[in-house]
Amino acid sequence: MKKPDVIKQVADVSGLTQGDANKAIKALVKVIQSTLKNGGVISLSGLGSFRAKSRKARQGRNPKTGEIIPIPPGKKVSFKPTTTLRKII
Repeated sequence: MKKPDVIKQVADVSGLTQGDANKAIKALVKVIQSTLKNGGVISLSGLGSFRAKSRKARQGRNPKTGEIIPIPPGKKVSFKPTTTLRKII
């Protein structure tokens, strides 16, 4: 499902216009991005929680040449679904 499909379904379920649903989804994405950027955790009841996790530096391999290359430390986004969501799926 792509963003326009999500916007249409949110508008249908909530009774909002598609323009208002689009604004709400954009605002939610911005809040999640800024919270994760600042090291926070987003918990949505019935869905799950998002958090940013740090990854250590490690050695990788170039698949084309087989050369060993260093991979710098970084961050990744982790999502942990709620028990309710796991049961539904």
